[in-house]
Formats: sequence, C-alpha cells, structure tokens
Amino acid sequence: MMKTFLKVNELSKLTGVSLETIRYYEKVGLLPPPLRAENGYRLFTQESVDLLHFVRTCRSLGFSVEEIKQLNELQKDPTHDCHNVDELVAKHIEQVDLKIQQLYQIRTLLENMQGCQGGEVASCKAISSLKSL
Repeated sequence: MMKTFLKVNELSKLTGVSLETIRYYEKVGLLPPPLRAENGYRLFTQESVDLLHFVRTCRSLGFSVEEIKQLNELQKDPTHDCHNVDELVAKHIEQVDLKIQQLYQIRTLLENMQGCQGGEVASCKAISSLKSL
C-alpha cells in the first residue's frame, strides 16, 4: 500500500495547527523532521497528523512542550511502565492547583478593587488600587 504524503499547508488544515506552530514544533523536536520532495516541499505522513492531534490535546490540558516530549517518548513504547506517566500527570495537577490558587487571589484583588459608584476617575477605587499595587 502506498503512503499518502501531505504538504505542510494540508497538514495545517487537517489538524487545525497553524503553519507557524508546525514549524515551531519541528524546531523544538516535538515533530520529527519531515521528508522532502524533490522540489524541497516538506512532506508529512499520517503519523504526523496523529502526533499533532496528540500534541494539541496535551497543549489544551496545559502541558508544557517539555512535558509533551516526555509523554510522547513514553507512548512510543507501549510496554513501558505507566508509573512515569502517572508521576508526570500528578506533577501537572499540582501546577494546575497552584494556578487555580493564583486565579482565586487575582479574583479577590479584583473584587476588592470594585467599587466605583460613578463620578470622576480621580476618585475611582479600581484606578487607585492599580496604582498602589
């Protein structure tokens, strides 16, 4: 069976990943270097499509590029112990919990800043709070 190749713009449309992001993922090693056609066009395979879907899902969950690299390496060997994946996910959950705490702190600050009852900006509680932070 003959392999189907995609040009970078086709890969972008199929996966919803921008051309710039595909180039970036190649540069940082998330996406392996593609094959090249005689005319120099980069050619991608179904494996590239699958990998970009995996990367997109990981990014939507907030995983860093380095974490995605680790997860991708771990998934390449299906017999690998899942403990390493669990550790990475647990560490990521800690980071998410920290972000949630920080967002609650930001919300509290913003709620405390609220209170302009109209009038001039010179007496605006939000503006004076921002200046004093």
